[in-house]
Amino acid sequence: MSKEKELLGNDKIKEGGKGEEVATPIKSMIDEMDVHDEEHAHEHISDLSQLSKEDLLKLLEGMKLDENLSKASAMLKQIKYHYDHLLEVEKNEALNKFLANGGEETDFDYRRDNVSLKFDKQYDQLRHKLSEHFLNLEKDKEKNLTKKNELLDKLRALISAEETQTSITSLKEIQEEWRKIGSVPAAHTQEIWANYNALVERFYNNRSIYFELKELDRKKNLEAKIEICEKAEGLAESNQTVNALIRELKVLHEEFRNIGPVPKEDQEVLWNRFKVASDKIYEKRGEYYKELRERQEQNLEVKIKLADAIAGFAQFQTTRIEEWKQKTAELLELQEKWKQAGGVPQDKGKEISKRFWSACKSFFHNKEVFFKHLEVEKEENLKKKIALCERAEVLKDQTDFSGTATELKNLQKEWEAIGPVPIKEKEPIFKRFKTACDHFFNKKREMQAEHEKEFKDNLEKKNALIQKLEKLNSEKDSNPDDLKVIQDEWKKIGFVPKAEMKDINARYQRAVDNFLGHLEGDKSEVDKLKLSLQINALKTNPEGGKKLYQKEKEIHRKISVLKQEIDRLNTNLEFFAKSAAADKLKKEFYSKIEMAQNEIDELKDQLKMIKDAENEK
Repeated sequence: MSKEKELLGNDKIKEGGKGEEVATPIKSMIDEMDVHDEEHAHEHISDLSQLSKEDLLKLLEGMKLDENLSKASAMLKQIKYHYDHLLEVEKNEALNKFLANGGEETDFDYRRDNVSLKFDKQYDQLRHKLSEHFLNLEKDKEKNLTKKNELLDKLRALISAEETQTSITSLKEIQEEWRKIGSVPAAHTQEIWANYNALVERFYNNRSIYFELKELDRKKNLEAKIEICEKAEGLAESNQTVNALIRELKVLHEEFRNIGPVPKEDQEVLWNRFKVASDKIYEKRGEYYKELRERQEQNLEVKIKLADAIAGFAQFQTTRIEEWKQKTAELLELQEKWKQAGGVPQDKGKEISKRFWSACKSFFHNKEVFFKHLEVEKEENLKKKIALCERAEVLKDQTDFSGTATELKNLQKEWEAIGPVPIKEKEPIFKRFKTACDHFFNKKREMQAEHEKEFKDNLEKKNALIQKLEKLNSEKDSNPDDLKVIQDEWKKIGFVPKAEMKDINARYQRAVDNFLGHLEGDKSEVDKLKLSLQINALKTNPEGGKKLYQKEKEIHRKISVLKQEIDRLNTNLEFFAKSAAADKLKKEFYSKIEMAQNEIDELKDQLKMIKDAENEK
């Protein structure tokens, strides 16, 4: 126990005659402000909640370490707290996107950007400087403690010495030197201040002869404390931030505490006045925290709804990639809303954050499992597509353009039916397959271009033959040999463009029919000639085989009808009696039978001509 406390015993340190306890309420208010400084970081988190990492870096770079090291330290902690929050959100988003793209959490390596690297460097520099400042400050405080203890020893010696005219001057010198000395370590603040005030009080009590001087000193102290009260009252009416108000109020309390005693009759009134102004500022702080709490509660409700909305994502399963993509987009949108929702009460923030991010983590875990299984399928699909490439590469140099084109088109259908391959193989394997297909179809197109030119030339030749045949049709005497020559030339000419084929063949057939219609002579011979010419014309027709077959069927049908007619006539002959009239009818029947038989023979000759033509084909 200190010497002063031994002298004072259990008495409280009093400043007024009514025994008002001065040290205790002032200490209480200082302690309250110290607690506020610890809590104030949360206020600044709200103030900084809309700033980006770039903004926080600029704020950090603009910081100056002035005399108010506590303010700078608190501000540095607040910036770092909010920056770490943004970095954690950014890291979670990067991890989610990495998982969304099929990555594994164990492979995730988060790399900080230039802003983060600059921030860390600037923060470490400031923190190092602050550490040095606080270390030096603590050393200075220890030195100040030593100096104040030395002054206390001087003050004790002054109290113990005999009273002289210079005693009060010596006290004033000690007091002036005491005020010039800075702060001491917090653990010794109350004790050394109490000792100092107790010794000063004993000095005045022991020197009644200087009572008037003591009262004069107290009046000066009164003026100083009234000025502090006025500053506190002005501060209470100002529009500064809560943080600034509390910080300045703390300085005023420190000054109020270090000023010596005032007249006893003014002590309680003065203290109450100072306390009223202080309470107004504390009320502002209370209102601010109330509003902040209300906003945080509102943010909490928003985040609870977001956590409820995202809960179902934890069990989401599907076999469709598009549905995974759609669900991932929905989840990222909820994460963005979460990020914008703002801060929540600290006692509830951890629980709701755990609910939200656990659901996100479960979703991306399930997605990762799905895509791992999908990668196995992709490897199998790659093997199938490699096999198709090998088949296409075998076919690409074939000259059977029609058959090979069909085979390659079938391969392309198989290719489309195969699912996705690993992303790094997608372009190379497709390029390999496309190269083989393009090689063949480019050759085919080149060949078709040559054919198209040839087909156009053939079209011109056939048009010329049709015009020649039409000219023959306009002449009176038609020579069958001319048609045969034209037919032979027609037959030698190759294909025409497909779009023109039907029209050119129809025109040719009409010209041939017109020519045959103009032929004259013995009907039987003309019919044979016509048939011969028709058969020759059909040989040049793409559908000639089919038409020859139809002609053959038609002749067989006619022969069958004629045979039935002959059988009917022979049957009827058996019923005729012997008479002149019957004999006449018999002659008619025999004539019809002979005509029918001759027609059958002619038809058989036509069949032979058709058979010979089919054998020639």
